[in-house]
Amino acid sequence: MVEASTARSSSPLSGAVVLTSGVATLGGLLFGYDISVISGAMLFLRSDFHLTDSQIEFVVSTLLAGALVGSAIVGYSADRWGRRMVLVVTGLGFTLFSVLSGLSVGLTSLAAARFFIGAFAGIASMVVPLYIAEVSPARYRGALVAGNQLAITVGVLLAYLVDYAFAASQNWRWMFMSAVFPSFALFVGMIFLPESPRWLARQGQGDRALASFHRLGRGNEAEAELAEVEGALHKEGEGFRSLFKPGFRRAVIVGVVLASIQSFSGIDTIVFYAPEVLTRAGYPSAKAAILATVGIGVMMVLITAVSMFLVDWLGRRALLLISTGGMGGTLALVGAAFHSHATGIAVFYELMVAVAFFGVGLGPVVWLLISEIYPTKIRGAAMSLATLSVWAADWLITGTFLSLVRWASPAGAYWIYAFICVLSCAFCYAFVPETKGKSLEAIERYWHHLGER
Repeated sequence: MVEASTARSSSPLSGAVVLTSGVATLGGLLFGYDISVISGAMLFLRSDFHLTDSQIEFVVSTLLAGALVGSAIVGYSADRWGRRMVLVVTGLGFTLFSVLSGLSVGLTSLAAARFFIGAFAGIASMVVPLYIAEVSPARYRGALVAGNQLAITVGVLLAYLVDYAFAASQNWRWMFMSAVFPSFALFVGMIFLPESPRWLARQGQGDRALASFHRLGRGNEAEAELAEVEGALHKEGEGFRSLFKPGFRRAVIVGVVLASIQSFSGIDTIVFYAPEVLTRAGYPSAKAAILATVGIGVMMVLITAVSMFLVDWLGRRALLLISTGGMGGTLALVGAAFHSHATGIAVFYELMVAVAFFGVGLGPVVWLLISEIYPTKIRGAAMSLATLSVWAADWLITGTFLSLVRWASPAGAYWIYAFICVLSCAFCYAFVPETKGKSLEAIERYWHHLGER
């Protein structure tokens, strides 16, 4: 178990921290919106641009290819220029390319715009939980970082609602361009928020770091928290050498595997392809399938809101075990429903349950853990590696799903994902530590002591 934090556990939750986290989670909302809006738009893009299944897979996976690039460069950028500035640029990029995607005139221009949106989604997926984790008191960090996952699910739901609103007119252009409103809000809001005090301390700007802690409402705890951060920085060593120490090496492996598990669980086949899956399961029209997808989005939001209260009570590890085990069983039932040619309603309810298991654990907890487990000096770069794993797995799953369905049938595809979930549950049981209520510095000491043993 990770040793207990001392002074950090009593740090208060201030309105400034809530506001800062809330604005930053607009990046998560955009992440969820932009990866999901294609699920409804593809039904109309297919006819307008005369796209084949392979071209649909290409359009979907183009965003994920961009996310791979974004997540590869964001670690250096966040460590070099700061978490806040990267989020300012991210908001501006989302604004520009949301408009350009809606103005696309063909497959090439749409794919290019979606590639750049993906790059900024990859950046946001790493920097938002990193920034929130570094500004939050230890006692409330789990709920606040889980708030980013809640924002992602709200973004998914908004995308489904917008898809449904424009389904009758088949106006896929406004499906894409509607993202401009939260994008611009993120850009403006981040201009006025404080920089991460831990990043400032890493840059040797102790006075500014202390001022940032005070601005975040730490009060009398600010000096003690800064001293703990600076003490941990002094012990870390420089650069990536820290990651090759025995304990930190294990942290890297845990982070990368957890990040990959999140995508290989099969959730992307629901988020990206739910209307397509439901249509194959017997739903009578595109509009009916999109409306059913809205119900899946509502479930994602509700269960993620519940997980925000559970993550600092039951803990990260327990929720991961419940989530991976539950998804494994439920996706096995989805496969059985397709195998027995059950009605689309049965598949719909089973997908709802699978989403609920994902939302209670794998969704929020993975992003939380990969924002917690790395040393401060290289947290940005190390998180970039884990985030790169998320998007690489996303790209593989979404870019091959329709082909896998053709090769193994829908039943076989979901049985494969169910088996992966069972293996994931075993991995979490064996290797993932509990980190609830611990300061980032206390978690770092745990890996250090593990390496010494």
